[in-house]
Amino acid sequence: MQTVTTSGAYKTLKATLESIVTDSTDGIENDLVCTQYMKVSTMSDNYVDDLENGGPGLASETNEGQALTVASLYEGAQTRYIARKFGLIMQITEELDEDGKYNDKYLNLARRNKRAIYKTLEIDNANVINRAATAGYVGGDGLTLASASHTIPGGGTFSNTLSTPFSPSRAALIIVRNNLKKLPGHDGVTEGYKIVGLVHPTEQWGAWAGILGSDKVPESNNNELNVVKGMRIKQIEVQYMTSTTNWGVTTDAMDGLKLMWRRKPKARTWYDENTEIINYGTSARWARGWTDPRGFYFSNA
Repeated sequence: MQTVTTSGAYKTLKATLESIVTDSTDGIENDLVCTQYMKVSTMSDNYVDDLENGGPGLASETNEGQALTVASLYEGAQTRYIARKFGLIMQITEELDEDGKYNDKYLNLARRNKRAIYKTLEIDNANVINRAATAGYVGGDGLTLASASHTIPGGGTFSNTLSTPFSPSRAALIIVRNNLKKLPGHDGVTEGYKIVGLVHPTEQWGAWAGILGSDKVPESNNNELNVVKGMRIKQIEVQYMTSTTNWGVTTDAMDGLKLMWRRKPKARTWYDENTEIINYGTSARWARGWTDPRGFYFSNA
């Protein structure tokens, strides 16, 4: 951290500049991308736990006069969300505060800090997807977000990743849709889930826009109905995804990708008497991750 002094911002000391060119902070909170694919909530303690349970499965056919079959519930993976703190401080000398002619535009430290916090939030949440298949980044069941061997409480496994990765295409979404419809619930019986959002890097924007928006299938000479458009999938461009080939979908599973606020960004300003330095501090606390891997289906291309 380095204090901003008049020598470092000397060009702002005279009212001669026509314009100050800087990053925009307007609307950054309302334009967050991560809130489009993460379910947002709050947490009342330093950590919270989600516990998976499943059962009883299917009912048994019973003859007249016979006792009903006793069924069971099964506990599955437990996922813990721990609030992490992010923050920064910017400092200026009292002289710069007194002499700067453009402090509202050039410095504007409170808004700069807010922008830094929200950019950090975006990248931190995007890393959940960036690391979806990266060993070492695991959920409550000890497996990566995208895995072919997620566990079911009563026994068995399921997959939320394509065995053969696909580039953007109608066929890819149709396969994912069919796989999700066959996915077992927490009791191990076929449940079926619906695609809600399509999460992809910027480089795939044009391809997916055409796939999701076309009325007809171009490769059929525009004679065949584009069934993908009728699925009403929300296109979510995540410019913070590091891969240009990976993509995935969010589903209607209740506890998929989650962002939990412990404390939203809070700003403080204070003055150091001995050094005559003004401090602008901003910090926030949040946890993010996933509880139910069924909330995301991945193509690891």
